[in-house]
Amino acid sequence: MLETKVRLSLVADSLKLCANPKLRALGYRTILLKRHRYFMLYKIIDDMVRVDGIYHDLQDYENLTR
Repeated sequence: MLETKVRLSLVADSLKLCANPKLRALGYRTILLKRHRYFMLYKIIDDMVRVDGIYHDLQDYENLTR
């Protein structure tokens, strides 16, 4: 997870917005954790990255977020 955190600090604004229209409208993006089936759901606020959750790729995260 620490490796992904460092990678996120370098590429956060270059990753695509979520495909889900609700999450896209809220500015959410995802980044995969290397060597795992998990990802971080995050958004950029001003010059800060806020990770709102870490989810398994089979988890229904779209219905868990508000």
